[in-house]
Amino acid sequence: MAKKTKMTWQEIIERIEQAPKEMQTMVAKAFIRDDIDNDNVQYLFNTDGLDVLNETGENENIDASMPDGIGAGSFSVRTYKPGAGNKNFITTGSGGWNTCIKGYPQDSECNVLANCVGYASGRFNEIINNARETQGCAYKTLNCNAWYFKEMAEAAGLKTGSEPRVGAIMCWGKTGDAGHVAVVERVINSGQVYTSESGYGSSAFWNSTRYKGNGNWGAGGSYYFRCFIYLPDDVQKIVDGGSPTPPAPTPTTHKVGEVVNINGVYVSSDSTQKLTPAITRGTITKIVSGARNPYLLDDGNIGWVNDDCIVGNTPAPAPTGLQVGDKVKIVGYGNGSSYGSSNTAGGIGWTRFVLKIWDGRPYPYQIGDSTGTTGFYKADALKKL
Repeated sequence: MAKKTKMTWQEIIERIEQAPKEMQTMVAKAFIRDDIDNDNVQYLFNTDGLDVLNETGENENIDASMPDGIGAGSFSVRTYKPGAGNKNFITTGSGGWNTCIKGYPQDSECNVLANCVGYASGRFNEIINNARETQGCAYKTLNCNAWYFKEMAEAAGLKTGSEPRVGAIMCWGKTGDAGHVAVVERVINSGQVYTSESGYGSSAFWNSTRYKGNGNWGAGGSYYFRCFIYLPDDVQKIVDGGSPTPPAPTPTTHKVGEVVNINGVYVSSDSTQKLTPAITRGTITKIVSGARNPYLLDDGNIGWVNDDCIVGNTPAPAPTGLQVGDKVKIVGYGNGSSYGSSNTAGGIGWTRFVLKIWDGRPYPYQIGDSTGTTGFYKADALKKL
């Protein structure tokens, strides 16, 4: 008899989603057995409306779409539904970074919506990616039933508590049911917060003003508040307005922006298994100081390499002439991150200024005015005035 192979959580999720909608909960529960240790797959769902999820507060921006010209930076309050191409809210099976199941009704652009679990997991990781300027999913196990987020977060090394902080996940349990999670976008005071949320069987996105009240933070019915799940300390510092810890000097011989020829590639910055590359030429888009394979090529589309892999290079392109302080007109689209890992930044036709230049990055020009950053742009998206 052939040895039985344990299914991965990705395979379990695929099986759940293949079942008819009315059978998915039953199919999911069948996988949560003592002989399966990855019981972090969501299998409980509630379809409560906003009037129950936030009984004493106010709700707004229900399914609001992204405006033209987003605010970019380390942290900005989300007041609109994530848009097309935001991998934080797209399942891994569809090319994204989110490890949760697909939402219902399924959003046409971000398929983990509508679902509180998929949204909270995606938003938490989006905040981390924007602050650290990284890509991917930092906390893959936050894909469980909503009420169980506390245990999974603590097991992953995250801190929890009873006081609100910006970026924290709010976690509720519900007697005999799934519970609910939301993300704190703004702390108004110790007893009032502004959140972003989603709901399975409900709306893909909305903002709520929640009041602590009797300690339940606005939730009605049989919901009970469990905790706030806090961002990692380094991210919290940035979100709260502090400066990130400067990285150590990069002991490397190549620079971001160089086009290099390679004879090998690795799947991660610390991998020891050298592979034969399908593409043998790419651009260095990121450098991780001190890593075994410090150079990331083409934002990860090729992989990671080290000096031994590089067999030739073309220096980074010369500056275009734009300088910090120059007045410019935005004539093309940009991004919410200088690495190109966030939402699209618009603002076409706006007059702004060059705030900072991130040499060698895909979107090097940080553009904005006295009110803040508009976005990050390439040179051909800007016209000097």
